[in-house]
Amino acid sequence: MTINKSISSQLFFGGLLVLVTGLPLSKFLVSVSQFILIGAWILQGNPLTHLKTAFSNRVVLALVSLYVIHLIGMLYSSQADYGLNDLRIKLTLLILPIIFSTTTALTRKEFRVILIVFVLATFISSIVSVAIYCGFTSKIITDTRQLSPFMSHIRLGIFVCMAIFSCCWLLADLKSLRDRVVFAAFVLWFLVFLVILESITAFSILALVVLFFMIQFIVRSGSIRVKTLTSLCVLVIGIASVYYLQTVWDEVSKVNRGELKQLKEITAEGNKYVHDTTATNTENGHLLFINVCEQEMQEAWDRRSSMPYSGQNLRGDELRMTIIRFLSSKGFPKDGNAIHKLNDAEVTAIEKGVANVDYLTSKGLHPRIKVTLWELHQYRQFRNPDGHSIAMRLEFWRTAWLIIKDHWLIGVGTGDVRYAFEQKYNEINSPLSQPYRLRAHNQFITITVALGFIGLGCFLFSLLAPGLWLKKMREPFYMVFLITALLSFLTEDTLETQAGLSFYAFFNCFLLFMEPATTNNKLSDRVN
Repeated sequence: MTINKSISSQLFFGGLLVLVTGLPLSKFLVSVSQFILIGAWILQGNPLTHLKTAFSNRVVLALVSLYVIHLIGMLYSSQADYGLNDLRIKLTLLILPIIFSTTTALTRKEFRVILIVFVLATFISSIVSVAIYCGFTSKIITDTRQLSPFMSHIRLGIFVCMAIFSCCWLLADLKSLRDRVVFAAFVLWFLVFLVILESITAFSILALVVLFFMIQFIVRSGSIRVKTLTSLCVLVIGIASVYYLQTVWDEVSKVNRGELKQLKEITAEGNKYVHDTTATNTENGHLLFINVCEQEMQEAWDRRSSMPYSGQNLRGDELRMTIIRFLSSKGFPKDGNAIHKLNDAEVTAIEKGVANVDYLTSKGLHPRIKVTLWELHQYRQFRNPDGHSIAMRLEFWRTAWLIIKDHWLIGVGTGDVRYAFEQKYNEINSPLSQPYRLRAHNQFITITVALGFIGLGCFLFSLLAPGLWLKKMREPFYMVFLITALLSFLTEDTLETQAGLSFYAFFNCFLLFMEPATTNNKLSDRVN
């Protein structure tokens, strides 16, 4: 029995190492790790006793209740295949709480090693992305979303945030100056990488985590001077952020109507310009559909590029519109002479789908923020969400709300989420084209569509009750994880994919149950 326990302990630790390695790198390793953890749990012996222990723990019951309510949701689902696949993906929500709650908590050294391996695995994932960004692969990059080969770029950004928080925990825990320098360098690298990734979600998470702890510091500080200075700092940052966003919004929404008084008649080549003075589409304030001579543009473009003017750019968008937008962003008339003025780098950028010259000259997050606000402006003005991530989410949420209004109490059922969206998109004649008619991209909304407000209540209970009962809300590491998870739920269906669900289930159980311990007693024996 002692030998079995020793093997079980080593196998469990090995399974955790495989899991944290796989999270940012390999879905296959994540799947394998769970079989290893199940094997280690069985080797402990007395599985029925452990099950009884787990289900007598109110924390475990709160965690697995989310899976149970999805099971119940199958009773009134008509699409069994979709529902069974969803239950298969979400099995982790059932398995990990049982295993982690009935396994001996890690030592501080083991806990530290798990975090270090996770940081290293995330670092490797970021190196691969940077290699793609720098052109060391044959892959042609037209969007920073393509920099993440292992998962969506949003989830990679979330993993990088958790790696940064893990480094901060290690910086506080490690005593060696050399080790601290190493993990401080990792933090710096990850921050630079997030700029390359242009991950607004990740930087929003970092900003809100910092804000949370600044507010907490203000509340807890006993010094009036410290409270005042910190409050002023928060206020200045808030005002500066609002001012910056307002400035960018003005850039994307302004219309230079003075151009309507200076319409050109004849191009340098003697052809007539065409003007649509009713269209208000702009780029950097310049109207798109005035001073246009498409015949000249097409002839000049086809001499500059092997990609046909009437075709698509590398992102799959209409190349003609990309050219018109790019020339407009420079304040050029849309004619052959303007095409001749483009340098080779600008022609290549247009081929890749870059529609504004500022996206070539601006660095950091500014181009991504500008694109995001431009998408919102376009949706607000023209109700065309296709291909625009933020605008499409607004359309997803609008459609989801209409479904919820019809099934507000218990939802449409676990298996009928996709079918319900398809039906509602057709019913409302959504402006989204078929490939873009997706689910809500908001975990709270998706849960409500599937299981109604009863399911949403259960979801919130499973999110918050365990941390409150175990008094984890006082621990910084658990709080940064919880904030990260909650924010990811606002913009993604995090629990509907293996990568997102594994991230949530692992870190939640890891930080709830696997805290460093000085004794060998099980957490489930200490918390009931």
